[in-house]
Amino acid sequence: MEHTENKGKEGLSPKVKALYGAVLDLIGEDMDMRNVKVSDITCRAGIGKGTAYEYFNNKEEIISSALLYHINAICSQVMEEIRGMGDFPSMLRYLFLCMDREIEKRDCLVQFLHLVTDNSPVGRVMQEKMHGKNPETCMPMDVIDYMVQTGIRQGAIGDGLPAVYVNFALLSKLLMYAMYIAAEKKGENVLGDDGDNAAAETIDRERMHGLLCEGLLRELKGRSECFPHLPTNIPFQAEPLPEIKK
Repeated sequence: MEHTENKGKEGLSPKVKALYGAVLDLIGEDMDMRNVKVSDITCRAGIGKGTAYEYFNNKEEIISSALLYHINAICSQVMEEIRGMGDFPSMLRYLFLCMDREIEKRDCLVQFLHLVTDNSPVGRVMQEKMHGKNPETCMPMDVIDYMVQTGIRQGAIGDGLPAVYVNFALLSKLLMYAMYIAAEKKGENVLGDDGDNAAAETIDRERMHGLLCEGLLRELKGRSECFPHLPTNIPFQAEPLPEIKK
């Protein structure tokens, strides 16, 4: 069976491309990938259901491979762009701008973020594929790792902060912002009624970028600088949880 998620576009057969495109179309229609059937995908792709099984074992493989293929394309482009930037703050701001751009074009980034933290069958298959991915494949954590190393070298990230903490601090802000944009797109009351919604959205997004970047830069400069009254040499020890009375 063909493994397609780590191949370039030229390595995909036309039928696999059609399946991947169908997954994106269904995501664009706000369909929950956990409830999609193989027949939904093949009908949209214009191919027979049996043909899909020539390339994939089940719907989980189709969906996860399609998402990882498109996420790799997005992250590879972002990585290429940030490598040409000189400083960590510029990279950080550009990352939020990229999220705006990609989520406006398609919702595969939001679906990816949901599924990669999900325990559904699709989420589990995606997580397995990510753990065994080709080193040439670029995922969001690869972009974050590169940015963190750059920030440490430039002194924008404090020496005393563990890299794993920095990675998750960045990732949590990205997840929060993705949820914010997704809610905004669905018309949930994010901005309020300001009359000119387009203008309000532009201003609000720019302000949000600034707040997120400023908050992250202050936090990542080092705990001792953000919270000088807190000691930094005391090891963490979890307190036992109180027993719940029945």
